[in-house]
Amino acid sequence: MPTKRPSHTPLRIGVNARWLIPGRMEGTGWYTRRILEQLVADHPEVEWHLFFDRSHRADLSLGDAQQHVLGPPARHPWLWAFWNEVRIPQALKRLDISVYWSPDGLLPKRLRGWHGRLVTTIHDLNFVHQPEGIPERVGAYYRRVIAHSAQQADALLTVSNQTKLDVISTYSIPQERIAVSYNAPAQAFRPFDTTEKSAAQARFAGGHPYFCFVGAFTPRKNVRTLVEAFVAFRSKYPDLPHHLVLVGSALHHDDALDRSLAQGGKRIHVLGHVEGATLQEVYGGATAFCFPSRFEGFGIPLIEAMASGCPVISSSASCMPEIVGDAGVLLSPDDPDAWATAMADMAQNDAHDWIQKGLVRAADFQWSRSAAVVWKALQPC
Repeated sequence: MPTKRPSHTPLRIGVNARWLIPGRMEGTGWYTRRILEQLVADHPEVEWHLFFDRSHRADLSLGDAQQHVLGPPARHPWLWAFWNEVRIPQALKRLDISVYWSPDGLLPKRLRGWHGRLVTTIHDLNFVHQPEGIPERVGAYYRRVIAHSAQQADALLTVSNQTKLDVISTYSIPQERIAVSYNAPAQAFRPFDTTEKSAAQARFAGGHPYFCFVGAFTPRKNVRTLVEAFVAFRSKYPDLPHHLVLVGSALHHDDALDRSLAQGGKRIHVLGHVEGATLQEVYGGATAFCFPSRFEGFGIPLIEAMASGCPVISSSASCMPEIVGDAGVLLSPDDPDAWATAMADMAQNDAHDWIQKGLVRAADFQWSRSAAVVWKALQPC
């Protein structure tokens, strides 16, 4: 059990900041960064200690938070285990940390001599339900460590109610131990005017209107179905000039996806990883954002697209109905023909209502609200 601090000493909170990787931040990284920025700004009375496994970016807006690099860089499950089981416990004891928050679901098992409070955020359980999409060693590590973390944590956080229910069912965790701290847009997004839309179309699709996707090219993201749907869309509606813009890159070689992309020809544009102003342009210029994922913990691009005034066509699987609500078109992730029809509807009809619903829905997700949930979980007993 956590021990109480003397009233005159500052609350020292340690945070796993390993996911704040320059130029390569995905969902967990953005969640960590935006929650931390809010917490550090709101609670200057706390002594914040951030633990990195490598040199970190210099532009973090984290006030007086103390930043520690605990090497070596953890780029393999064996090194993850060393960092998590050796380097983190050493730092917690050396710095007299009162509370440790790990935003990636991974807590150390061996904490002899340290009796602080443990808090972690579990984003999803894809490594349990879809292990075929993850390297074997990576999946085995996550299944082992997160199962233990779920039982060991003094407080658990998830990024959606769907993931909360999954954690309750998978690990037999009482629901009162889990709070939901939603994601929000990684940056400030806004709708584009006609001139800005035209500029984006010129930059990304040769001046043509386009649909877009944002996310890693992994099997669960189901990019192949979207590409097949786009090929069907082109076949059924040859007079529509739309292109498809894909933001992201493959984590593993996928021959089937490569073949589908080849069928799409020059109307498919793969941009790789982008963020910041370029990502805003991708959303802002698109006819619709298409997200056929089979499994998500939250799906940040859904909210980013809606905040950009970009209509959403989304999978109806996993947490997507919870996040999208009635603000987008929900379809089976395994029906390319239905996706092709939905794309044609967006291309041919006025999408004003979808845009307005999306803007209203996106406003429901704010980092300040999510940070307040995390702050409550961090409070020592």
